[in-house]
Amino acid sequence: MPTLPLELVFEIAQHAWNSNLHPLERKALLSSALLVNTLWTAAFIAVLATDVHILDRPFMNYYFKLLSGDSVIFRFATHPQALSDICRSLTLYIANDTLPSIRSRSESEAEKLLSDFLHTLKKFEAVPNLKSLKIHFQNVSCEDIFRYHRFADFPGQVENLELEYTFTSSLPRWTIPMPHLLPPGDNPNWILPEVRRLRVVGGFDDLMKLVFVCPKIESFEMESCRYWDHQSREDMCDESLIRTLFFRGLPAKYEHALPTQSDDRPVQKLFVFTEDPVKSEDGALTYFWWLSHDFSLGDITDYEVQYISCQPEEGA
Repeated sequence: MPTLPLELVFEIAQHAWNSNLHPLERKALLSSALLVNTLWTAAFIAVLATDVHILDRPFMNYYFKLLSGDSVIFRFATHPQALSDICRSLTLYIANDTLPSIRSRSESEAEKLLSDFLHTLKKFEAVPNLKSLKIHFQNVSCEDIFRYHRFADFPGQVENLELEYTFTSSLPRWTIPMPHLLPPGDNPNWILPEVRRLRVVGGFDDLMKLVFVCPKIESFEMESCRYWDHQSREDMCDESLIRTLFFRGLPAKYEHALPTQSDDRPVQKLFVFTEDPVKSEDGALTYFWWLSHDFSLGDITDYEVQYISCQPEEGA
C-alpha cells in the first residue's frame, strides 16, 4: 500500500480537524485517525495540539496527560512541552441535556468543567502562546460565568474570546437576566487582561457588561442575541450582527467636556458613543465608542461617568 507524503497527510488532518464537527463526530475522527499508522498519529497529534478542542471532562484529562508526557502517544509524537507551545487556539464545550425549571442551589458539574480547565491551565503554566479561546455553551445560563466566577483563572495571554450559546428548549424564567445589572455579591473580582476582541453568539444582550472586565477591549460583537420582550413576556432573538468598536482618546470636539480634578470628588470618566449604528461594509450594524479612560468594573454602577451621544455621521 503506497504511503502518502507527510505534507499531504498533515493537510488532510488539518482540514478534517478544523471542520465544523459535533463533539461526538470529533471524538470518532480522532479515534479512527490514531489507529491508521504512526504517520497519521503524528499528524493528528500536531493538529489537535495547535487547535485544541476540549470535548468533555475525560478529554480534558487526556489532554493534560499529553502535556505532561504521561501518554503512550509519545512513542509517535514530539516532546510534551512542544505540544503546549504550539497551541494557538482552544475550543471548550460545556453542555447540559436540558435546563432545570428552577435554579439549582448547587453548582452544576457540567459548567464546573470551565473553571477546572482554566485552573489547571494556570497551574501547569500551559499553552503560553494561546491567543484565541472559544467556549460553546449548550443549555447553560448566561449568568453562570458571573455567578460562579468562571474566569477567575482566565489565561492572561488570550486576545480573542468568543462565547457561543445554544438552547435546545424554551428557557425557564430564572435564566433570563435583568438587563445590565449584576446580582448582589456577583460583581466579578477578575478581569480578562489582554482580551481585545470579544464576540458573543446566541447569548442575552445583557452580556455586553463583559466589556467592563476587558480593559484593552477594541471590538465587541453580538450575533443572534437574545433579549426579554416585555410586551410578549417572552425571550426573543435578534439575528442581526451588532458590532461596537472602542477607541482610546476623545475626538477634539469633546475634549472641552473632560471633567477636571476636584478635591472633594473623583475624576469623572467620559464615554462618547454614536447614538445610532452605522451599517458597515460586511452588513454589521456598528457603534463607535471613544473613551477618555479605560473601562473598569466600577463603571457598571458608577454615577461619576458621563455619556455623550453623537450622530453616526459624526463618528463614522
